[in-house]
Amino acid sequence: MVVAIGSPLHRTAAVERAVAAGFAFASLIHPRSERSRWIEMGEGVVICAGCILTTNIRIGRQVHINLACTIGHDVVLGDFVTLAPGVNLSGRVRVGDRAYVGTNASIINGEADAPIVIGEDAVIGAAACVTRSVAAGTTVVGVPARPRG
Repeated sequence: MVVAIGSPLHRTAAVERAVAAGFAFASLIHPRSERSRWIEMGEGVVICAGCILTTNIRIGRQVHINLACTIGHDVVLGDFVTLAPGVNLSGRVRVGDRAYVGTNASIINGEADAPIVIGEDAVIGAAACVTRSVAAGTTVVGVPARPRG
C-alpha cells in the first residue's frame, strides 16, 4: 500500500496504524520523473511527474516528492518528509524527519563541510527562500526565509 497524506504528522500516524495491521508498503515513481542511478530510497516513497533528482541522494521512508520538484546533489531527506509541488533543493541539503517544505520553496546550496540543515518537524512556507539552516520545529517564511513570529 501507499499512504498518500500530505501532512508528515498525519502520514506518520497512518503508517503506524498500517504497520500494526500488517500492511507492506510500495513506492510509486512516476515514469515522467528523471532520476540518476545514484539514489537510495526507503519504502513507501512517492515521486510525482516532472521531478528531477540528480546524484548522491538518500531518501528516507514514506517521503512524498510532489509535482515538478528538483533535488540537487548530496541531499538527504529524512523519513516522512513532504516536498510540495515545485520545491527546489540545491546541493548539500539535509532535511530532517517529518519536515514539510511548501509549494515553490527553494533551499540554496550548502557547503561540503556545512550543509544547509532543515531540522525535524520544521515547516518551510510556500515560496520561501532558505539561505541558512532551520532549527527543528521552526516555521520559516519569506525571502529570505525567517522564523514566523
